[in-house]
Amino acid sequence: MSAARRRGRHTAGAVASQPEPSAPQPPRQESASQSGVDGEYLPQPIDARRSPRANRRRPAVRSEVPNGRVSMWGSIRAEFVKTLGLQSTYWLMALTVAFYPMGAALSIWSVWVTSTMDEKGNQLATPKPISAADLWMSVSGMTSTVALVVGIFGVLAVTSEYSTKSIQATFVANPRRADVIEAKSFVVGVMTFAASLTGLLISWGMLAVISRGWTVTPLADDQWRLPWISLLGAALAATLAAKIALGIGAICRATPGGIFALVGLLMLAPSLLSIISLAASRFVWINTIGAFLPSAAIDTFVRGGYQMSLMLSVGQPDYFMPNWWQSLLILVGWWIVAEGVGTLIVRRADIR
Repeated sequence: MSAARRRGRHTAGAVASQPEPSAPQPPRQESASQSGVDGEYLPQPIDARRSPRANRRRPAVRSEVPNGRVSMWGSIRAEFVKTLGLQSTYWLMALTVAFYPMGAALSIWSVWVTSTMDEKGNQLATPKPISAADLWMSVSGMTSTVALVVGIFGVLAVTSEYSTKSIQATFVANPRRADVIEAKSFVVGVMTFAASLTGLLISWGMLAVISRGWTVTPLADDQWRLPWISLLGAALAATLAAKIALGIGAICRATPGGIFALVGLLMLAPSLLSIISLAASRFVWINTIGAFLPSAAIDTFVRGGYQMSLMLSVGQPDYFMPNWWQSLLILVGWWIVAEGVGTLIVRRADIR
């Protein structure tokens, strides 16, 4: 009896130790993205169809703005875009190109009329020879007037952003305000030099055609620099005038105030000093102060230290007058002071 009981317990333990059969698994259902209700095929998600090659890690693109800062070249490109977006830019550059030939035509006409008359004003049968120096000085004779035009361009390069409040976005994109002013100065200088040189070359070509058949005396040995000054030097003088005006615009930060200050510096101040010196002969030294103004320095520099035949009767003044290269240094000094003060004010003053 005990043996039968032991066999039954062993059989029951063996049955209990066997694993239970697993339940039958239901057939795998296709996802809604792979099969429709009626077995129609639906497109798989984009991630499922992406090829292994597409899943490769792409190389990192190098940022054009390192460390989150705008580079100087980026600021210059931005200023070119903003400056070319102003309609006034095209008008002022067109006037710059047009004024040089217009002034050269008027100047050479007066030289021609003078060559056909004697000292008493009688008409000569044969015109007198015309100096080549007068022709070259006629090419750049309009530089003082052009300085006012490009000066307005320089003022607007700064004040136009302040008037439209877009200067806020500019300083947010580039918090280094000194770099913004330097970029504006570079753009204004390049565009002014290009427009001025174009007008001067047109004037030179026009006078070369008009003076054909005239009796022209060649340049003297000490006048060799006059062609270079009349072309490249006059363009440089106009560029410095535009940069001085940019500094004035940065100081005023308002278009009416900047233009009025520019007109006062280029036109009103020289006239006022001349009136004072004429009214009181003992104040002749005021003429020396007037010679250090930008307009007088431009006239002295572009003439190369010479005077036209029409002005030789005036004679030499009895007070100090800077020569042509000293006048260039005076213009450079005005530019450094004006732009330096303007940059300092822009850096420290709040946006109005």
